[in-house]
Amino acid sequence: FPTDSTPSQADFAGMKIQVKLTATAAIERLKADDPELVSCDLSNNAVLQMKASDMIPRLADALAGNSHCRELNLTACNLDDACCEKLAAALAGNHHLASLVFEGNRCGNEGATHIASALRTNRGLMMLNLLNQKGSRFGDSTLAAFTGAFDSNITLLKIIWRLESRQSFRLNKLLVRNNEIDRRIASGRDYSDLLPEGVAPLAPALVTRRSTASSFISPRAHLLQRTSSADGADKAAPPPPSSGAAIASAGVSVRERVAARQEAPSPPPRAPPPPPPPPPPPPPPEG
Repeated sequence: FPTDSTPSQADFAGMKIQVKLTATAAIERLKADDPELVSCDLSNNAVLQMKASDMIPRLADALAGNSHCRELNLTACNLDDACCEKLAAALAGNHHLASLVFEGNRCGNEGATHIASALRTNRGLMMLNLLNQKGSRFGDSTLAAFTGAFDSNITLLKIIWRLESRQSFRLNKLLVRNNEIDRRIASGRDYSDLLPEGVAPLAPALVTRRSTASSFISPRAHLLQRTSSADGADKAAPPPPSSGAAIASAGVSVRERVAARQEAPSPPPRAPPPPPPPPPPPPPPEG
């Protein structure tokens, strides 16, 4: 079993074997800004589950000054709203982390609001996973906090969560905008017409950093909204018919999809059915 002194990689018989970091080792390497630690997986970590109030402030402090880690996985670590507040404080100034997986914890509307506040100043995070929070349902208050964050955030591309709100189309539109900005940046096109009022374009260093961090972001489905069905199952929500902004693939806007549909050639008309066969001749009269 790994201990705090276990290295992150071990060589055995000429094969390189990945060894999962302990919480203490991960914090030490994040604090030291280890350039080899680009992905930090602390999912299902028993120490964090039992000592979150002691370990998360240390983790947040290490993350705040880190410039190499691109992906942090904190799935199922029993983290609550107070932990979200500590991590959000680090996220507000860390423009290097591209993916934060916070699935299966105990983040409620309060914790999500802390994260949304951090996104107002964050310029690095591209994917956020808040799915399956125990005992919590994200509603209109969380939606309002996130839509407010997009008044200045132009970099977040994908949110994975379960949002129970009839107004979710408002957030969809903002994610569509950010994905369009991302596509224009990748193709070297101007995107100033998409910027919110008072928001400056991304600095060249941030643009370069995003291109190197894109491997941590799934190329498909840049938005996953979930709602609750009548039987309690968790199902992907269909796009609201009035919003016209739900994403079905990697940042493809509705306008582009409609244009592609209009440009596609119409199928050839079907051939008419063959005429029915003639009736059989009458039988000859009996002699």
